[in-house]
Amino acid sequence: MNQSDILIIGVIYNTYPETLRYLDSLAQVETSNITLILVDNSNKAKPPDFLQNIKKFRFLRYLESGRNLGYFGGARLGLTHYLANHPAVPQWVLVTNVDIVFTPLFFQQLNKFNHQKKLGVVAPSIISKKWNADYNPKISNRYPVSKLRFYQFLYTSFLFHNLFLIAAYSKKWILGRQREKNNHMKNNPQETKKIYAPHGSCMVFTHTYFDLGGTLDLPHFLFGEEVFVAETAARLCLDVIYDPEMVVFDYEHASTGFFVTPEINRYNRQAIQSIRNCFYP
Repeated sequence: MNQSDILIIGVIYNTYPETLRYLDSLAQVETSNITLILVDNSNKAKPPDFLQNIKKFRFLRYLESGRNLGYFGGARLGLTHYLANHPAVPQWVLVTNVDIVFTPLFFQQLNKFNHQKKLGVVAPSIISKKWNADYNPKISNRYPVSKLRFYQFLYTSFLFHNLFLIAAYSKKWILGRQREKNNHMKNNPQETKKIYAPHGSCMVFTHTYFDLGGTLDLPHFLFGEEVFVAETAARLCLDVIYDPEMVVFDYEHASTGFFVTPEINRYNRQAIQSIRNCFYP
């Protein structure tokens, strides 16, 4: 593999139709300086024609992890594979779900951030196709301990967790309809600004993040990736910048669904405890 300016690591978890849509969006952009590594964490059989369908994407490498490594676990495998074949981290590393699609100008917008020395992570505009909302900024300011305590309480109960989600989704649906009616996304343009944490479905890392010692070594299996990245960037004295002109569309929850199972509830509980232990001593 030749050294690329941009490495994209897409993590698959039983999301094969979504992966093909994701790849089609990348086929619409100039890919000569892009390497894409797909890491397959799936625990279900892939469609028989899937591997044949992805062969046409020459910039793609496909890895099967053999088991579910989690989101950042899969991304870490992809980055390790890349570095086994290259001397250094490329200029940009994108870690993404595969239930997003890139807009044609996404990578052109990324060029404006070249050579910004204190930049660690770029948070693009992630437009939910379901809720007609931008998921970034994910977290504008660092959580107070009281909010973490609330989440710890919430995750003690599988029932509480799902009741909270019903309320949250109802609010999203109402606000989404209002935005659609008022054409909110066009009438309320956002500005590029520094934030605390990016949304996890598409994170854009600079090589500086890794050169200074940043990693994808999440200390637990799943969830809380955004806070981990935010705290790592802060420790390295690097900025996280939200840019509304870099746009992807999100077809969310393709792999996990909208409501939590007892297993997913347990992963959330483990993640919030891990975040408190690591970053809120």
